[in-house]
Amino acid sequence: MSIDFNQQAKAKQLNDYFQDVGRIYIVVDASAEAVDIPDYLKGDPALRLALNVRMPQAIHISAKGVASVLSFSGKSHDCFIPLQSIWGAYQPDGDLENGLIWEDAVPDVIRKVMQAQISEEPSSIAPDDADIITDENSKEEQAKEEQPTLEDIPTRPTKVPHLRIVK
Repeated sequence: MSIDFNQQAKAKQLNDYFQDVGRIYIVVDASAEAVDIPDYLKGDPALRLALNVRMPQAIHISAKGVASVLSFSGKSHDCFIPLQSIWGAYQPDGDLENGLIWEDAVPDVIRKVMQAQISEEPSSIAPDDADIITDENSKEEQAKEEQPTLEDIPTRPTKVPHLRIVK
């Protein structure tokens, strides 16, 4: 029998945070096969599950994972979430900077999305002389052309959450 000290430390951090705060969201990579949740929730790499110390059922946090009977749309489900599938925890009503993130457990798809958002910085290119508008009608035409369309609206969040990295 081997003891994984990293998983022990992660379980302690999660349990301490849960006990200190009382109500948290854990962020789970539900695409992992070992995650036991209702089938319709599987596949989400950033599934949020609410845990509350006031829940009537016991919530067991160990080096293996989180186990409890959780309710989904009024139906109970005996759940097990392996600790390596949990990559974040934060307060639902709190500041994300006070949350936890385990960088080594973040799914690759989430990591790529976050990197893409960070690399998208506004361009600071100055207009050349050809772009300078002197005619009033041209200004109106350019304003019409610059109106955003549905394709221009970003479909993903523009802010990157600020969580504390736990190593």
